[in-house]
Amino acid sequence: MKVKKCILFLKQNEGLDTSFHNSKIMHPAEEMRYWPRLGIYVSRIDAESYCGKVGGRHTHLDDDLEEFVPVSTHDEAAMRKEVEMLFDNPPVESPVLSDEIQLMVKTIQFEENRVATIKKWIKEDGMEKQEAKDRFQKEMDAMVREALGLPDETEQEKEYRLRAKATQEENKRRAAELDADSEE
Repeated sequence: MKVKKCILFLKQNEGLDTSFHNSKIMHPAEEMRYWPRLGIYVSRIDAESYCGKVGGRHTHLDDDLEEFVPVSTHDEAAMRKEVEMLFDNPPVESPVLSDEIQLMVKTIQFEENRVATIKKWIKEDGMEKQEAKDRFQKEMDAMVREALGLPDETEQEKEYRLRAKATQEENKRRAAELDADSEE
């Protein structure tokens, strides 16, 4: 399967952010395959690069011995053979995302639009800045709970959140007092 188009997920009124050093525009002729090992579509170059990074032998620090010890990882040769088979055979479609994954993707997209959403609420709904931030956090918390299958917030969690907010406000107040004292 040849990729005919480059699909970009851009926010409204936003261009391509080229400041991210790993971003790249795919060439139309670049073949992509769904790699079940990673759960994503990859090009041959990216798949081979992945093999080189995770394959082979590595070391990690063993705290008990206080020295680096070798660790076997994925067999690089076996992974490269897997990539070869992946690109030598016809492409397979990715599986349909589960409801849980779709909820997580929706939550991630909501978080990515945080600033725009808060500004919209301030501008269009006439909210105060802190009120809009609090609303966003409340909606985000509800989305995360739903995505993870957690129950509604308990009274203990509400109490902890309110205490944490009060502590944060007190710390800000003290910092402002210190700044005022240091200016005198």
